[in-house]
Amino acid sequence: MDRTPSQTIGPFFHEGLRWRDGGKVAFAEEGKRIVLTGRIVDGAGDPVGDAMLETWQQSPRGTVPAATSGAKNPHGFGRVETSKDGTFRIETSMPGGAAPCIDIAIFARGLLKALRTRVYLAAQDKARADPMMSAIASSPRLKTLVATATGDGEFRWDVRLQGEGETVFFAF
Repeated sequence: MDRTPSQTIGPFFHEGLRWRDGGKVAFAEEGKRIVLTGRIVDGAGDPVGDAMLETWQQSPRGTVPAATSGAKNPHGFGRVETSKDGTFRIETSMPGGAAPCIDIAIFARGLLKALRTRVYLAAQDKARADPMMSAIASSPRLKTLVATATGDGEFRWDVRLQGEGETVFFAF
């Protein structure tokens, strides 16, 4: 039986929501450029090659970006699709604030609603200062929200949609 758009949010969104350069978030003010890469897998550990991530973040100064800033994408918003192997890449600036983070919505086949999560770009102990993190501070799954620094301005963050090591998702 074929699936229809009313039965799943993906992969039907691809044609209408593709955004060229959506994986490059720029701000009017200068900030430390970073790259976040990762991979989305399902419960069996297989890549989800038809997912889409939407990202929102604060500016490098820790403020909500203004629409009149003149930057190519001044809103702190991005949208990127995963490759066939489930990988993604986001180029942006380090968000300001005590616990720098990026809010993420994941759309994929088999989901009726987007999954909402957050990735922290700081050490786990620093990220705990964030009120959202304090709610799950004692959980061993806390680490699923923290990216690993892999080099100068580069971070790795993998997402598991269900099963052992499932990423923490929030009900916003």
